[in-house]
Amino acid sequence: VGIGLISVAAIAWLVPSDVAEPSGGGLRGELRVLGKLQVWLAMLIAALTSASLFTVFTYIKPYLTEVSGLSTSAVTWVLLLFGAGMTIGNIIGGRLADWKLMPTVIGTLLLMALLFVGFRQFGAIASVAIGIVFLWGLLIFVVVPPLQIRVVEAASEGPNLAATLNQGAFNIGNASGAWIGGVALSAGVSYANLPLVGAALALLAVTVAVLSQALDRRAPVIPLPAE
Repeated sequence: VGIGLISVAAIAWLVPSDVAEPSGGGLRGELRVLGKLQVWLAMLIAALTSASLFTVFTYIKPYLTEVSGLSTSAVTWVLLLFGAGMTIGNIIGGRLADWKLMPTVIGTLLLMALLFVGFRQFGAIASVAIGIVFLWGLLIFVVVPPLQIRVVEAASEGPNLAATLNQGAFNIGNASGAWIGGVALSAGVSYANLPLVGAALALLAVTVAVLSQALDRRAPVIPLPAE
């Protein structure tokens, strides 16, 4: 309850009260934007990004205890660091999205893929594993604000439904990532090698993002007006 009250107070203090809502074309306009390829590409990037993380993060406790050699009690503090990274990443992501949206998305996803490979190579070193988990939290929330802005820009004629569906895409990625990780483990992939599956998904997200950016040259997605 206390954290919830702090969150409400922070929102009331930090979120501008004079931001105009995006104009839409009613229900018909909201549905019409679902025919736009860029809207679906943005949501696919969101799903793949989330899946890449949760393929590994769902099984982070056994990874940290069996591969990195941490105690069960230490995992709690590592997860707290992950949350701190998310908070910092959200702030950074918002600023970078205003600067260079798609380069931020592509660059962040490439860094995530590198971190997954680093986790595979050096995850047995406890201090390195802890640092990588923190950076995961940071990077996953660096990329969230740009992806949310991207889908709103791509669906400018009816952004409300698309923005809502984008949150669903992240959640689909969460569930899919956990499932993919479970399938990989059942197929004989070790906890130590599981990050390579996450890296593959992150690179797939990069591929979709590069395609989306290339399509901008034919029909540019109009950026939201700066506040």
